[in-house]
Order: sequence, then C-alpha cells, then structure tokens
Amino acid sequence: KELSALGFNLLFGPALDVLETPRIEGSIDLGTRSFGGDPYWVSVLGSAYIRGVHEGSQGKMAVVAKNFPGNGGADRSPEVEVATVRKSLEQLKTFDLLPFFTVTGFAQDDLSKTDGLLAAHIRYQGFQENIRTTTRPISLDPEAFKLLMNLTPIAEWRNSGGLMVCENLSAPAVRNFYQLNNEKFDARLIALNAFLSGNDLIHLGNIISDGDPDSFVSVQRVIEFFHQKYNDDLAFAQKVDQAVLRILTLKYRLYPQFDPEAILSSSAPLDQIGNNQQI
Repeated sequence: KELSALGFNLLFGPALDVLETPRIEGSIDLGTRSFGGDPYWVSVLGSAYIRGVHEGSQGKMAVVAKNFPGNGGADRSPEVEVATVRKSLEQLKTFDLLPFFTVTGFAQDDLSKTDGLLAAHIRYQGFQENIRTTTRPISLDPEAFKLLMNLTPIAEWRNSGGLMVCENLSAPAVRNFYQLNNEKFDARLIALNAFLSGNDLIHLGNIISDGDPDSFVSVQRVIEFFHQKYNDDLAFAQKVDQAVLRILTLKYRLYPQFDPEAILSSSAPLDQIGNNQQI
C-alpha cells in the first residue's frame, strides 16, 4: 500500500527460491531472501505475498516473482558469478519449480497469480539428464528457456499474458560469464540473445559494452540496433510485437484508461506512509 502511494507500479519480488541447504558461513546463502527450504511453504508464503501486494496496491502494482527457475541450490553467489545448479529438469519439477507453478498456472485465483517471472542468470548441469552438459544461463539459453516455457502450468500462464523479464544484464555475473568464454561483451548482442531466448522485457541496468565510454552510449546503441533489426527482419518484428502486446496488456490491467490523471499518484496517501501499525 505504501509503495503504491509513492507511485511504484512494478515490484521485482518475491523470491521463490527454495533454500535447500543453508550455508551460514558463506555469503552465497540467500538468507532471508528465501521463504525457506520446503517447496510447500515457499509456495504458500509466496502466494500470500503476491496476494498482499495486489490487494495493498488495489491492483495497481505488477509483481515479478524471482529467481526463475530457482537458485536455492546454487553453488556460488549469483551476484558475482553465474551460479551452477546440478539438477535435471525432472528434479526441478518436483522441488525448485513447485512455487513457480503455484503462482502461475496452478494459482488459486488471480490475486495470488504473479504478473511476471524474472529469468535468472543460473546454469543447470544435467538439465536434460546428461550430467556432462551444462546450459548457458537460463536467461540467455533459448533451448532450455523453451523447455521451461512448455511446462503445463507455465505454458497456461504464459498463454494468458504472463510476462517474462530478464534479470539485470549489467550484473557482474554476466560479464564474467562472457569473459570466461573469451567472448566480447557487446550489449547489443547480449540484449538480443536475451530477447530471442524468450524474454519480453530486458533489464539493461548500467550495461556497458567493451569499448563504449559509458552506459548511456551502450543502451542507446542497443535501442538503435533493435530498431534497425525490427525494420529489416519480419520474424524479429513479429516477436517484438508479441512481447509489446504482453507488456501493454499488463499495463491495461493496471490502468484501464491510459490517462495521466488516472495513473499518477495523488499526494493524499503520503500522510499515511510510515504510520501503519498493523505490522
């Protein structure tokens, strides 16, 4: 309610990672960012959280649950390096993915259904049963991404307008991943890869291409690159149109009238901020 009064209409959260093995001695532990180590309770609490955000904002805040498809079993801090989870897709379906199913296709009602999912920069070893192979970060891996999107509860949610959001591409983990593979860090190609993997909304953050003076120039070049490709590539243009339609449909659910007066927050609720005693 207070975030909505301040004018926020998009929330990256809650984290629906199932913390399988707490590591109290290291910094890679999700800690209180996770609801716990039991998929059932993470599902229950995650659903309640999403319902609370929707109710508190009176339907004026979109929720993007993270970190899909789950980094509770990560072997390192996902902020610094691309973490690896040693699980197959079948194992994920019976553990890490359960909370995400609960807030998408298996949601009890619209209030407890997430508006979007944040695709994480996580690699999976043995994803398709072959323990010797490891995916690229899920957010940047079209093949693995497609397999996840085809899972029944995710597919049903996606077909009804569910939004996929790529995690911050300027994260050190992404740059380190490309450097380890001796690949040039080109924001245009990385953003394109994220989009073609299946993300509708690309979080560029402070991304800087190798050779560019600053983030502004890099982001500007990403937009110009997408604009040119949109004009030259019909298949790409159709894919962009589909993504934009999902984004606009979500905005229309938040604001049935695209009118500044109906969208901008009034100053009246500001007096209530910080005075709520329910907690």
